Amino acid sequence: MNQTNTQIFYSGKRNNSIQQLFNQNENKCPRWTPLSKIKNANKVRKIVSGYNQNCLIWKGTNNLEFYQTSSEPKFFTIENEEIKDIQSGYQTYLILTKSGKVFSLAQNHSYCEVPLSDPQSSTFEKIRPVPFFNKKENNRKVDTFAMVGWSNYFVCKDGKLFGNGYNAGRLGDGTSNHAKNIPILIFENVTRVFGGVQGYSFFFTTKYNDLYACGENQSGCMGTGNSSDQKSPVKVPNWKAEDILFLQTNDGYSTLITKEGKTYGCGRADFNGFTQDKSTFTEIEELKNKKVVEYFGGTRMSLALTNENELFGWGFYTNNHPTDQYGNITIQKPHKFNLPEIYQNNPSINLKITCGTECIYLYPSYNSCLIQDFQKLFESKIFCDSKLSLNENIQFPIHKIIVESRTNLQISTIEDLLNKESFSKQEIVLFLKWVYFDEITNVDLLKQIFNSLNLSFPPKNTFQQDLYDLFNDENSKDFTLLIKNDDEDDDEDKDEDDEDEYEEILIHKIILLTRSGLFREMFENITEESKSVKDYSGKSIESIEILIKYFYTEKIELTADHDPLLIIEELEDSIEYYQLNENSNILSQLNEIKIKL
Repeated sequence: MNQTNTQIFYSGKRNNSIQQLFNQNENKCPRWTPLSKIKNANKVRKIVSGYNQNCLIWKGTNNLEFYQTSSEPKFFTIENEEIKDIQSGYQTYLILTKSGKVFSLAQNHSYCEVPLSDPQSSTFEKIRPVPFFNKKENNRKVDTFAMVGWSNYFVCKDGKLFGNGYNAGRLGDGTSNHAKNIPILIFENVTRVFGGVQGYSFFFTTKYNDLYACGENQSGCMGTGNSSDQKSPVKVPNWKAEDILFLQTNDGYSTLITKEGKTYGCGRADFNGFTQDKSTFTEIEELKNKKVVEYFGGTRMSLALTNENELFGWGFYTNNHPTDQYGNITIQKPHKFNLPEIYQNNPSINLKITCGTECIYLYPSYNSCLIQDFQKLFESKIFCDSKLSLNENIQFPIHKIIVESRTNLQISTIEDLLNKESFSKQEIVLFLKWVYFDEITNVDLLKQIFNSLNLSFPPKNTFQQDLYDLFNDENSKDFTLLIKNDDEDDDEDKDEDDEDEYEEILIHKIILLTRSGLFREMFENITEESKSVKDYSGKSIESIEILIKYFYTEKIELTADHDPLLIIEELEDSIEYYQLNENSNILSQLNEIKIKL
């Protein structure tokens, strides 16, 4: 993705654009403002926003930037930890690391959402560890978390759900008026929790595939079929955990997106576009023919992005709801809004959206091209060179080097171990999704499969780390890329196919065809037995070696031995010539190198 396609846009209360955005009778083109002050937008992994126009931005692996309307941005790094996720409540931001630790960035206020014993000492000047989860003696490692208004929820790796903050029944302890700074145990065998910037109810799923809710049930916003408040978790009928992609609850309404992209709502009619309140999740008529892939709700507003990068909005922003000539509130049904010009008619860009109480942020998501390319390889099943054969004549076409490098097991060993268990075809598919592109959608199932294979869970390595190890494994490289040696004197008498005229780069064939559309097309026209292919690009062997390493690591690395200007020029042309993923970050990396020169 080039630099012009990595802008972050903002629409907020101060320029009156949200009122314009959510008024059906006004111009449907939001006043999107590019946030030029945020540098290296292509590295943004996630933006979350709470009260006012404040936002926390996660960049790259471990960098955080905090923006406030009235002060200079603040920059943070959590030392010796790798960030896994960030979340926003009303005036508190939480950071989760891959090791299971939780950190807090919070304002000094009277609210109780800060999960610390001394919340009054919190300021936006410092990120503080949450002792309840960070002390070794507690042995509590958080797997996922969510924030709902003034409350926080943490699912530990053992499935125990803890919560703290404002109660009103949302802490599920049978009470409604006892706020908690220190998290308390709510439920067990929990797999996922769902947030909301200013919600009054709370949802979570369990390993038994059930959906639960508790808290204030205004207008039936918990989807339980009634509007009775619940101080303890109750099961939401007719919904299974495996069907849910997004679920968010806010001020008297909730919205659920299925994995098929269908949109359902319950609660207040004027916030969900219905003609009357709904106490069960009901499909939203205006979006029935749309596949929603990204959703985010603000206090009383909803925004949804489709798989074709169409933006729909409904609900209201302020308490001053639009009314008709008789003073009746007019329902704001979902209607289409214009995107910033650079994102219009460009479905290849994977957009993200987030809402605070007074703002909207729109930005392209951080997507590893490495993961994208191998996901496409898995889905296409092309160039498979082996099979994974299991019980009941189940066979999966696979790429041997990928499966064996990720598991450190031979295919025959994997088959023997898995055949001792009764895993279904669908369950093995979920396992192979982890193998090919690190997807983990069912933790309990993967634990079972890993146990069957005598592997540790969670996995020790990421997909990127295993690909890096594969890059360094010279013995397993099964293919040779032949590069024309320009240092050779031209000799008309020489055989045009003389191998002595070429220098060799060893590589794994699967890497070459997965990462380059050019070589993928070439392999379709050569025999499977072929062990080499010639590169006719005319580029130097130095730049091609750097590109090959990028194929494995997604990093451009120059050394003092390289002529940087020559390498940069040749690599800038590589994206088009080698038909690389259009979201490649090569150009942004080269721009950073240029700045340092």
